[in-house]
Amino acid sequence: MTAIAYRPMEASDRNFVVDSWVSSYLAAKSRGCIQIEDWYPIMIPTVEKILGKPDVRTMVAVMPGTDRIANLLGFITADIDDNPALVYYVYVKEHYRRAKRLPGWTGPGIGRGLFEALGIEPARPFNYVCSTAMCRIMERKIPMSRHQPDLGTYPKSERRNRR
Repeated sequence: MTAIAYRPMEASDRNFVVDSWVSSYLAAKSRGCIQIEDWYPIMIPTVEKILGKPDVRTMVAVMPGTDRIANLLGFITADIDDNPALVYYVYVKEHYRRAKRLPGWTGPGIGRGLFEALGIEPARPFNYVCSTAMCRIMERKIPMSRHQPDLGTYPKSERRNRR
């Protein structure tokens, strides 16, 4: 199997990131009470706004090859300058979530690789905004993380008062 590469999100990756985030978060029990008919009209601009924040970075995992969109495997969006880091969302395509089971796989799982690409150690403290069923499954791998959804809704200058 070809090695996975991690790189900053490019303009051509944006639709994958937004669509994957909004579609997968729809299934989260913690997504709030946004009515289903309003989900996409509200969440797409919300995610776009988060991606546009000056301190927020998004890294993507790619399998090198010819088709850039099909080769996108996942992403992480976080403010690593916050202390501790504030992770907004992590997504890995379902087929690749158990990557170590794939024939010829070497190295860490894609989720761990995404964290490493941003310089976040999953076993160390960080806050996260969006909680999904996968967060609960991964709790033992992120033992010092804290679900702090309100930190993602305030400007960075106001976050310190909300911890």
